[in-house]
Amino acid sequence: MRYGRLFQLLFGGPLVVLRRTYSDAVVTVELRRWLPVAAGLAALLWYIIAPTDVAAMGAAALAGVLAAAYLWARAMAMHVTAQRRLYYTALQVGDEIEELISLDNDSGLPVLWAEFADQSNLPGYTVTSVRMADRHAVVEWRAHTVCTRRGLFNLGPWELRLGDPFGFFLVRQRYTQRQEILIYPPLAPLPPHLLPHTSTLGAHRPLRQPLPAHTIDAIGVRPHVPGDPLRHVHWRTTARRQSVYTKLFEPEASSTIWLIPDFDPAVHTGEGADSSEETMVLLTASLASQLLKLHLSVGLLAYTDRLAVLDPRPGVMQLWPLLRTLAPLHPVPPSPDEQPHDLAQTLLRAQPLLGAGDLVVVITPAVTGDWPVVLRRCLAHGGAAEALVIETAAEGAGPAEAACAALMGLGLPARVVRRGELRPLMTTYGALRRWEFKTLSTGRVVIQQRPREAGGQAGWP
Repeated sequence: MRYGRLFQLLFGGPLVVLRRTYSDAVVTVELRRWLPVAAGLAALLWYIIAPTDVAAMGAAALAGVLAAAYLWARAMAMHVTAQRRLYYTALQVGDEIEELISLDNDSGLPVLWAEFADQSNLPGYTVTSVRMADRHAVVEWRAHTVCTRRGLFNLGPWELRLGDPFGFFLVRQRYTQRQEILIYPPLAPLPPHLLPHTSTLGAHRPLRQPLPAHTIDAIGVRPHVPGDPLRHVHWRTTARRQSVYTKLFEPEASSTIWLIPDFDPAVHTGEGADSSEETMVLLTASLASQLLKLHLSVGLLAYTDRLAVLDPRPGVMQLWPLLRTLAPLHPVPPSPDEQPHDLAQTLLRAQPLLGAGDLVVVITPAVTGDWPVVLRRCLAHGGAAEALVIETAAEGAGPAEAACAALMGLGLPARVVRRGELRPLMTTYGALRRWEFKTLSTGRVVIQQRPREAGGQAGWP
């Protein structure tokens, strides 16, 4: 360890001379310049060999400068702190987010420079800046931005860097606090022709009964569990397998609707809000919203670098878990030893979850591949499927229409989602929350609207 530090010192690498660990931060003091130390040692050696007044003054001056620089850096490390507090947060695309950042200098020395290095990944937002503070002073400022992309983002971790006037030592305060911000995607009204038209949709409407019930149609058998009525025992299977089996009945809502968006990076084109990826997410979220308003059970299954599954449930409150699952999903290229993240692999992973009578809605810009054959194989149990093929900017409508014609030839209903057909409503979850001011006739400026309070995020639907 001693030789490693000596190696770092001699060859100019930073040398940690002080380290403190707190609950939310790690503070270190690093020696940045090795030349003053070498000069001080040379002056001391000169004084030992030839004890003259010049050698003594040189050694004392260098030692005093190093000591003053270290004490200054130590004071910065022990008595200067920083804090960031989220005042206003965004919950949908278009909302404004705002933080209050404070630099508290509790020492008797001024902070000549303090650099904030932010590692937040929210697009277009950072608190990276350079500030200064007088002794026993607090400096505050605000950072804000309008959120333009949906997803799950982090504010932090971040680092505060300070130094002495001579530049010999560097103080690092690494703050490990991290706050997650979930920004919901927008919704859009869907044209009627994009809604599922399969005949099985009629079976989704529940009867007006206070409790769920079953139809008289048995669709299979399963092992008997305590609590099953004896009248539901399937005696032929019980006699054949020498174990009690119970009939599995088709419920009132015979089918659930599975939305399966295609997050294969190889098939998506474009950037920003006009990309095929964002069009697919907008269509998936909007389709879920409208189907849930029709009292249907809607679930989500997607595959990026992991499988994301949300079990189908009815009711409009199902929309919020679905949006939370959908918002952070993005196409992820597979590693060399992984299978491709194409739609066929996604459907193979979905097959064990599909039940009899389920309706599968595939949303994809893919116009080639063997996924239609895999989709037909997944429906061997008796379910139904539809496809929404997104027109991409690179290919236009021709390949998408040809893919839909091929799907129709396989007995799978399919429709083309054309570019510009979906118009997102930016105020779907309520009015956009940004700073708005109004000037009165007296010249006084008053606040007309504020962004959403950060403390109210947990209680928001």
